[in-house]
Amino acid sequence: MGNIEKTRRYFKAWSDHDADAVLATFIEGGTYQDCMTGGPVAGDAMRGYCNVCWTAFPDLVFEIESIGEMGPNLVAVQWIGRGTFKGDLMGLPPTGKTVALHGADFVVHKDVKIQSVTGYFDSADWFRQAGVNVIVQPF
Repeated sequence: MGNIEKTRRYFKAWSDHDADAVLATFIEGGTYQDCMTGGPVAGDAMRGYCNVCWTAFPDLVFEIESIGEMGPNLVAVQWIGRGTFKGDLMGLPPTGKTVALHGADFVVHKDVKIQSVTGYFDSADWFRQAGVNVIVQPF
């Protein structure tokens, strides 16, 4: 199985809401990170992050807009994450708003599995679409 197919399997596991399948796509100690994780997460922390996302967005699915190999072990993916904010997220109450968030992931492969995924998306856009006011101020 090639790196693109392995990456598609990872996204399918997210859309299927199957944390075991998400984790199974990674090597031992493989990591995921985006602007909401506070740094790389692995294992049980990654499982927890998946479940937080699926609790907040019980209908969350990912549509791959484009996918390509950027090198022998690197796959770049542009995606749209779609879901309805129906559950608690970091203390924020659900608004019932539907979100269509555009983002990109860079997936590093090692041997037959994923070593790391680094995701990028506009968290301010997510909050706006979800119907949450964001106030930027100094700490």
